[in-house]
Amino acid sequence: MKPVLTIILALLSFGIFAQTDITPRVADAIKRGDANGVASFFMPQVEIEIDGEEATVSAADAKARLARFFAQNPAKDFAIKHQGTSKLDDQYRIGELATAKGNFRVTFFMKKMGASMQIKQLKIEGV
Repeated sequence: MKPVLTIILALLSFGIFAQTDITPRVADAIKRGDANGVASFFMPQVEIEIDGEEATVSAADAKARLARFFAQNPAKDFAIKHQGTSKLDDQYRIGELATAKGNFRVTFFMKKMGASMQIKQLKIEGV
């Protein structure tokens, strides 16, 4: 009985994790250059850094900054290269964005808010 219960709990845990992991949807939005798609996962206040310009702004302002970036650098492809958990128990993802004007390293930190994850920090830097 115990092995069956262990398997059931493991499957339930995996199902819960799979529902809260926003990484595939965020990665797809970045790959398409979709600022609205990325912004749909922003916390109300977001730390954003694009090419060295850093600020903590509202989600709406962060979305506008990201939209400007994508307008100037049309996205061609995006792939997650590394992921993990920070000392503060935030999830992070690091990926490479290929654009019409060059490649960029994209890092985003996510924090669990209620039952879902939200992006609290987004950084885009040229490589």
